Amino acid sequence: MNKTLKGMAMAGLAAVFWGSMGVAGQYLLQNCHFTPMDLISIRMLLAGSIFVGIEFFLLKKGALKVFETKQNIIDLIIYTLTIIGTQLTFFVCIQYANAPFAAVLTATVPLWIMIFMVVFQHKRLTVKEVFCGLVAVAGVVLVVTGGSFKNFNVSGIGFWAGIGSGITGAFYVLLPQKFIARVGSGLATSWALLLTGVTVTLFSHFWNEPLDWTVYSILAYAFIVLFGTIAAFWLFQAAAEIIPADIAGMMETFDPVAATLLSMIFLGVSVNSWECIGGASILGAVAFLAVPSKHPFLIHYSRKARASFSQTDKD
Repeated sequence: MNKTLKGMAMAGLAAVFWGSMGVAGQYLLQNCHFTPMDLISIRMLLAGSIFVGIEFFLLKKGALKVFETKQNIIDLIIYTLTIIGTQLTFFVCIQYANAPFAAVLTATVPLWIMIFMVVFQHKRLTVKEVFCGLVAVAGVVLVVTGGSFKNFNVSGIGFWAGIGSGITGAFYVLLPQKFIARVGSGLATSWALLLTGVTVTLFSHFWNEPLDWTVYSILAYAFIVLFGTIAAFWLFQAAAEIIPADIAGMMETFDPVAATLLSMIFLGVSVNSWECIGGASILGAVAFLAVPSKHPFLIHYSRKARASFSQTDKD
């Protein structure tokens, strides 16, 4: 297997793990009395501790580089807040809607980045970007309404949390760029994940929650931590080093596809033809937008830790 195929396989598998994580999260949220804060706190504490431990093993005292300057500390706090935002909105969307819906709306991150570039950097949209934006909006309408404008398929909280996951996902990509460039992606993300877990735990005491810890819930949570977070992050980061960013980004479309199929198989979630068309429209628009154009930054994004998405975290 050549490097390109290997990288595509790794990025695709990472996306499948992210999609599967959403399904496992839906099971815990809707059947085992977990809250979004419970999913974030334990998961980020475990994953963050493992990643920071690896950084200390590899870099020794260099792992403390993120605390060397006041600017680094401020940027680390901002990065942590963006992860909390993406994770919270993502899991709230799953709680009040479902995993496929959350995964599809999280996939709109590149479109929100495009909008922010227009508003704050006064970039001019190309015909392709306008077309992709309109197709994506039409896709969101179909996913939300299921082809019938008489009522919504999801609650208002689920819908707005899904929109919020796309917006916070864009912040998650844009705001830490200079910080990551200074200290490195692995080091920055590792500490941000750990601080996310610590911060959320201060407000959510999972040890006092009436959580249903059964064999199935333990397996679901273990999958979220080991595969949906640690393995997915490592696979995507490794893939991004050997394949172009646009190809890696397009492989992320496997996330909502995996979430939809697994939700139908294991959770009995039903999806009608209009919702499928809407989801395909959104993913198609994002993939088409990822083709190199005048604004290559639009394709240079990833869910980093997911805490998901995104992406997760749309890793």
